[in-house]
Amino acid sequence: MNRCDKCGAAVPPGSPDGMCPHCLLGCGLTEALHDDEGNRGPAVPSVDEMRKLFPQLEIIGVAGRGGMGVVYKARQARLDRIVAVKVLSVVPGRREEFSERFLREAQALASLSHPNIVTIYDFGEVGSNCYFIMEFVEGCDLLEMIASRSIKPYDAMNIVVTVSDALQYAHDRGIVHRDIKPSN
Repeated sequence: MNRCDKCGAAVPPGSPDGMCPHCLLGCGLTEALHDDEGNRGPAVPSVDEMRKLFPQLEIIGVAGRGGMGVVYKARQARLDRIVAVKVLSVVPGRREEFSERFLREAQALASLSHPNIVTIYDFGEVGSNCYFIMEFVEGCDLLEMIASRSIKPYDAMNIVVTVSDALQYAHDRGIVHRDIKPSN
């Protein structure tokens, strides 16, 4: 049986882009598009384009893909640190609405300071995309750990406590995470 590329749920035969019906409906048609390299997801800059758009960064490569865009691994040479650059695709015709919402969310995220929430270093717009430059966290996500069956019950309990603590911290500051799942 095939599994959804996004959430890991069972995918019925003939489902577009390897996604389950729930994920297809949840993301709309923009995610069902492919970029110029044939990858699933919204159209975002290639690694070569990213190098031109962010000359202050050494773009290392793609670290991950999601429903809203792509995360690139990069090096900030002047600070000698590895960062993540999350580039979000803007839905055509909704740029102003998206930009305003993006600005509010970026400011809210940047106000958080918690050991289990990635730090936002910068954000902005470049070309037709919005971006975050943030702390890069090496490793795999919870979905990969579950799939590999490498997680022990005690470790799972600690992850739940850690995630709950971070979510409560954000919630106490008026921020609600609306996409809690093992791959996130």
